[in-house]
Amino acid sequence: MPQEDARRKIPAGICLGGFVPHQCPASLLIPISTPIPLPLSLPLFSNMGPHPGKSVAQSNAAVDTSTHRRPLKRSRKFKQTSDSNLPASVYLLSLPFELIAEILIYTASPKDVLAVARCNKYLCTTLLRESSAFIWRTVRANCSPGPLPDPQAIRLTESAFAALVFDAGDCIACGKSTKNMFSSWSLRVRFCSRAECKTTWAKNNVSRISNWDILTRATRKALTWIPLAESPACFWLEPTTTTWPESKVYVTATMNAALAEYGAASSTVVEERHSTDITRSPLKMSFYVTLFTWRQKRLELERQVKQQNDTFGKTLAVKEGYVYLDLLNGSGTYQTLYSHRTKNLEFVTRLDYDVVSAKIEAEMISAKDRQERRISEATVQTNRAQIEQHYQRLLSSPRVKGAPLPSLTVFRAMPILDLLQSASASMPLAAAKKTPGVAHELQKDTIIKHLLASELARWRKKAEIGLGAALGIPEWKTARTNRLHPVARANARFSCSACGKVARPYKWDDCLDYEGVCKHECQKGKKNNWKVEQFVKDDKAVNAMTKLVKLCSIDVEDPGSFKALDDIGPRIRCLSCPAAIVMRPSNVPGHSHRHDEMEMSLLTQAEADALVIAPLDDGLATRLIGHDDYRNKRVQKTWTYGCRHCNQHVPPPLLPVEEKAPEPAADDKMVTDEQVEGEANEQVEGDAKAEAAKNKKAQKKQPKRFEFNGLRSHLKEKHSIPLPNDEDFYHISSAPKVDARKP
Repeated sequence: MPQEDARRKIPAGICLGGFVPHQCPASLLIPISTPIPLPLSLPLFSNMGPHPGKSVAQSNAAVDTSTHRRPLKRSRKFKQTSDSNLPASVYLLSLPFELIAEILIYTASPKDVLAVARCNKYLCTTLLRESSAFIWRTVRANCSPGPLPDPQAIRLTESAFAALVFDAGDCIACGKSTKNMFSSWSLRVRFCSRAECKTTWAKNNVSRISNWDILTRATRKALTWIPLAESPACFWLEPTTTTWPESKVYVTATMNAALAEYGAASSTVVEERHSTDITRSPLKMSFYVTLFTWRQKRLELERQVKQQNDTFGKTLAVKEGYVYLDLLNGSGTYQTLYSHRTKNLEFVTRLDYDVVSAKIEAEMISAKDRQERRISEATVQTNRAQIEQHYQRLLSSPRVKGAPLPSLTVFRAMPILDLLQSASASMPLAAAKKTPGVAHELQKDTIIKHLLASELARWRKKAEIGLGAALGIPEWKTARTNRLHPVARANARFSCSACGKVARPYKWDDCLDYEGVCKHECQKGKKNNWKVEQFVKDDKAVNAMTKLVKLCSIDVEDPGSFKALDDIGPRIRCLSCPAAIVMRPSNVPGHSHRHDEMEMSLLTQAEADALVIAPLDDGLATRLIGHDDYRNKRVQKTWTYGCRHCNQHVPPPLLPVEEKAPEPAADDKMVTDEQVEGEANEQVEGDAKAEAAKNKKAQKKQPKRFEFNGLRSHLKEKHSIPLPNDEDFYHISSAPKVDARKP
């Protein structure tokens, strides 16, 4: 080695992983991280690697690559030449190996040396050489809680023994990866932290021999060479002091195989076959029992170190004004310090905390801000959900006809509710658990409930003034409580000038009543832009409803006028339609938009029944078009329908019967037999022609039948009705043939 390399010094704050912390304590100057594992015994690395002073790329390039293997993955088409893809500088490789060995000797356990050996090929090759075995032996002797046994007893190298003790693996019961050590090194059995894995697997796969002396001589000989557990505590909750050879625990499958082998051949043949195992078994079991005892001491030491570090952390948190769980979970620096010390079986000290206290304080401030934001967001979301539930509760509760509710968006914008949904309404978590929620305040007789009621009343008053101005009645007042406001009457209809759309319940009316105006939300733009000024009077619907209530002699100011209109039933005939269209009062607002000026008449029930070709099915159009489910689709395809505009007409008036002239007397007529026979033949031929013409005419006037889609196309093209209503079609209960073609 050159002389200038031997005089190199370790830079200040150097860590084995290449990380240079700021103000790192002296005890943390050598943190060992676990890199990507590499095989410990690599025949390619038997030769001496490159000089330690070379770079990582040079070290990797110096490895013998004479043995060529087919790549398992497809090679890259383009090489990565960007410097950003190269790893950061690893300062450890710039040191002479003598200094690296000196650093590794002072590590906590062989696990750290094992991690360094797996960093790259150069370190792996160098540390696996026979000349580097003193590093492993020294670290093994200084390991906590005591020296590990010499692996020469089981014919393992130092590196292989370190991998056997400290490597992670899969749970033999569930197959999940775990960092726990082997429960039994002799059986190579490892369990995860789930207690049921150990219990279930031991119950089904382990056999325990309590009294060795009662076994036959042949059975004892058959079990002398197979591996067995170090102690019953490997599988059951028993004292760890009970170990081999006092107690013998075997894997059931291995024991049965040994007994079967011993029974199939002579004892001499079996003993000669397994003579090596029989000779080495006592030495191996003594080694594994020693290792098992060391593991139990280490587990106890880990528990004590963790308990001491937790006690120190709680005391520190109280002194510094933190909550211990917040300190442990909110500060990444303290969490790293705590986990690193506990993992290496070291105690956290005040000096360790003082070095990084400023960084911990900054992280705690950031964590507290995040916690406050989470609490605020959770409170807002909870309050919004409870306000929506209260809104649905108000919708389902009985209300006065002239007291509608706004849409949910406008309802949330009420001042008191807007305050409850704001971030300023949030409070600390401890106080929030003791304070009743928004749902309690809105349901019970509290000040918030009364404030909300008064705000809704003011909002309705403002809406009534604006809508009254649209109807031409800007200032309407009355002292009587049994009179409806003009905007809440049956003949008040409006439309939105902003979007011109209506919600689904008003789809067939194509206009809005007072309640629909209050709940309206424009489909375009923002949903919180409700203004009473954007609603205008629907002249056609208002004129039609005014004529209707006048025709029916109903007082629209009376709150019972709505029920009186519903009681009329299907007795309203539209005089503006060419056909005799009969409808209910609820169909008048939507039907009025088909005519410039809708004229109507009120029929008696007998006149209506005689006029309609089939009874009106209330809500049939809404069920068929308004709801898209499988039952409606089936009805649309299987039912047949008829068009009232084509088939429902007023019957022509009956013509007066003309008086016939008296026939002459018998004695005045001179009729021959030939004349009588000729007249009879002519009469038969005339009757046959008349009957044929009548049948042809009846066949020609037979009403057409449609499927539902064909009916909609027919109404749209022939009668200019894009959205059918109950008064436009009827259901034919039975029909021999369906004509779905467009006329």
